[in-house]
Amino acid sequence: MADFPRSLRDAVITRDDPEYARARAVWNGVIDRYPLAVVRCRSVDDVRLAVEIARRHLWPLAVRGGGHSVAGHGTVDDGLVLDLARLTGLEFDPDRRLVTAGGGATWGQVDAATQAAGLAVPGGVFSRTGIAGLTLGGGYGWIRNRYGLSCASLVRAEMVTADSEAVTASATENPELLWALRGSGGNVGVVTSFTYRAHPVGPRAYFLFVFHDARAGRARRGLRLFRDFCRAAPGEVSTLAFLGRVPDAGEGFAAGTAGWPFVGFAGLYVGDPGEGASLLSPLREFSRDPLADASGVTDYVDVQQVFDADYPDGGRYYWKSVNLETLDEETIDLLAEAGRSAPSDLSTIDLWHNAGAATGPVDGALSSHAAFMINPEANWVTAADDPANIHWVRELVAALTPKSDGSRYLNFAGFQEEGEDAVRATFRDDYVRLARIKARWDPENCFRLNQNVHPAA
Repeated sequence: MADFPRSLRDAVITRDDPEYARARAVWNGVIDRYPLAVVRCRSVDDVRLAVEIARRHLWPLAVRGGGHSVAGHGTVDDGLVLDLARLTGLEFDPDRRLVTAGGGATWGQVDAATQAAGLAVPGGVFSRTGIAGLTLGGGYGWIRNRYGLSCASLVRAEMVTADSEAVTASATENPELLWALRGSGGNVGVVTSFTYRAHPVGPRAYFLFVFHDARAGRARRGLRLFRDFCRAAPGEVSTLAFLGRVPDAGEGFAAGTAGWPFVGFAGLYVGDPGEGASLLSPLREFSRDPLADASGVTDYVDVQQVFDADYPDGGRYYWKSVNLETLDEETIDLLAEAGRSAPSDLSTIDLWHNAGAATGPVDGALSSHAAFMINPEANWVTAADDPANIHWVRELVAALTPKSDGSRYLNFAGFQEEGEDAVRATFRDDYVRLARIKARWDPENCFRLNQNVHPAA
């Protein structure tokens, strides 16, 4: 504790503190790391001091926003964790359609503020996700095809650099830094506040959320329908398909269906709810008697929370991704078989369709995306089942990779294991530019607990 200034000591949780077990815990129960200390930052000055101490002692430095990084980027063994959970201040200007939130804020907090004016920032699909990690890694959500990924709506950021300097990134101040923050995965500093442009959404919208029986080859037919639907879908709709099995305690499913394979569809229409219902009806009506159907007109904030119960704190999670331009018949066969053979009934294979603003040009490090992002997500409960679930994801990703350009969605990146080849493939020609910016702001690679971009020589 003597290494920390007096102004910071009461915010520092060390290994002998009764709060340590709770302070070190993160959302993903597979991640079990023991930092030297957790600093519960209350201000930008706290962040600056903590970065300075970590650099002085050559301690590994992890930055935790919402704490929901599936890869465990928000913690580290034998290093320092900067916990931003107390930096949640929020300012909203509905007239200018701008919202500023602290680096520890969640999407649920941002949505609650902006929806009062019928506006929204493109966020995730889980309301307790932190805005920081999601934005810095890209940010897939329910309005991506209409308004782009989360990073595309970032217009200003306040950041602490590796040399503990507080700087602003905007179109007029350090514009290269703002470019890097739009999708670089936290490679260049600790963002203490984000300012976004909000867009007209809701507060009521049509949301598709339906599960169909996938026995007897219907999973393949469902994926073909999804592929064909996406070819003609307008930018106002953002959809995903998902394969899995009905869990034993599946709320909303008919009795006796536990263990049945399903093909599901979810999607949000930005615009007139009646038009949305008509447009999305082919996916909803794929079968006459769906296993479960919660589709309808609802509040946008409720759509943002629809998956919250599916990802409890302490559950065990391992997710990866592959970007594909098309869904050919061989790919559909692979996905259908993998969905049937998942070790856990809680796991799914998610197919995110990207078009419109989600694939359009963005003045940022993550600027283009394939038509489909395939995301096998293993979700389970018991540590003894770790090997089987992790192998299931890796096996499917390995089978799909030859069909991909090698790029990944780096927020779904296993356990910090994507190598430099995957990072280079993801940023494509922008990798060199990003490496130069990294060298300018973090030449010693202080911020390396991410899908890391090495500083240019």
